[in-house]
Amino acid sequence: MASHSHGIRCNSSCSWRCSIDHSLQARATTRSASWACLHSTPQIALPKTRSGLPSSDAPTSSSRRVGALGLALEASVEAVNLTESQFGIGTRRDGFPWNLSGTYVQCLPCIYSVDTYGVERNFLGDYDRTTQELASNIFRKGYQWPFHASRMLDFGSSLVDLAIYRETRMGRKVLMDFNRNPEPVPGDAPFSLGHLDADVRAYLENNGALLGLPIERLAKMNPLSIELYRRYKKDITRDPLEFAVNNQHMNGGIALDIWGRSSLEGCYAIGEAAATHGVTRLGGAALNAMQVMGQRCAEHIHACKRTAPGDSLPTEMVRAAIHGIASGWRDAGLDWREVALEVQTRMSDDAGFMYSAQGVREGRRLNGDIRSRGLRLDRADQAERCVQWRQMAFASEVVLTPSTPICRAAGGSRGARAICDPDGSDVPITRTGPLEGFGSAPNENRTDPKRSRYASKAEPSRVHFSGSVDTTTHKRPISNMTGLNF
Repeated sequence: MASHSHGIRCNSSCSWRCSIDHSLQARATTRSASWACLHSTPQIALPKTRSGLPSSDAPTSSSRRVGALGLALEASVEAVNLTESQFGIGTRRDGFPWNLSGTYVQCLPCIYSVDTYGVERNFLGDYDRTTQELASNIFRKGYQWPFHASRMLDFGSSLVDLAIYRETRMGRKVLMDFNRNPEPVPGDAPFSLGHLDADVRAYLENNGALLGLPIERLAKMNPLSIELYRRYKKDITRDPLEFAVNNQHMNGGIALDIWGRSSLEGCYAIGEAAATHGVTRLGGAALNAMQVMGQRCAEHIHACKRTAPGDSLPTEMVRAAIHGIASGWRDAGLDWREVALEVQTRMSDDAGFMYSAQGVREGRRLNGDIRSRGLRLDRADQAERCVQWRQMAFASEVVLTPSTPICRAAGGSRGARAICDPDGSDVPITRTGPLEGFGSAPNENRTDPKRSRYASKAEPSRVHFSGSVDTTTHKRPISNMTGLNF
């Protein structure tokens, strides 16, 4: 695998010739997207999850939502900005996954952690300097909910995300209690609605929410938010809510033109499969992008009319695709469940908003094992899972590979990913001192001493892949590319 100035080239032994419809169904209640693939003549649609990347906070087996990014990459489709994602606080996906932005934090609940012995910790009190600053930063997670590397500095709102990350890494549960106000910073005054930053106080006052308890403020501003969790058997008027920092949205993906076409002729991408976002994503842009590009894809497909009524089905191509998939199933192959756990753990450990390069080496090793040994199929109904985790493992390696060189070339930490450097001089500061080990890599292109490690407008990172199959007859140059950085 050789690196290039703006991307990488991966050599894959993939023998898949097109994406196969596995009849996966996405829940209507989630903001799922899909991508449509027309490989010569067949029209095939695959659902896309809210996050294109696997993690240990992934859906359980009862939730049949999987990403399809690996299928596109193995088909040598050009991708862009694969290093860019959105991370934010939300409830775990093995329960009811939901983003805890907006009024869930603007009502100013008490956030605390609990260790294995049941001992509570007011851990945010170790980070902010005053109770007013602590409460105001909790509030700002309502509209600054995505983690942003630059907001770790100067006691910004992403210091909350970093604090939650460190607590969970130490094996503690982090909870949000709507029946208690925030605990004070040690040695400072107790929480008071009269001691909030001006914008926080004005928002609550304008919404008539200057009430005594968080649950009362939440019921005033957004009563349906309470009912939403009650539908899933979680009564937040009574019980605290466990949550974490999750991968919520992938900002990179398949490189497109203005009609949603990829570099593979007949292959279209919309939603999170599509690179219609960059380092940061404007609020609400995800749904708009899916709706607009979905319409444009449909119009373009209809106008092209690649097939006519009565055309014969591409049976030989389908047979070749099925053979390619089945050839990866071996009696003595790897257990797909062990592969899934390894990929999920690595993505959580090394591909979160705190990035580590360790996962790249392990990802290459795992994919080498999958290519040489295959996956074990114990029952026919596990075929879908074997296909899913083969392409997920490949997508995991691809996403991890370019992150370090690209992010450092763009100025160290940027957007939703913090690239830690032991020699970095920009270290987040807390009430108790600097957080050693979280320093940022230097950026020689910036002169502002406060923000020198963060590129305000980085170049898109393009990635090309070549598989063992011949796709030259299907590839075409892309113009009017999306995947812009903001």
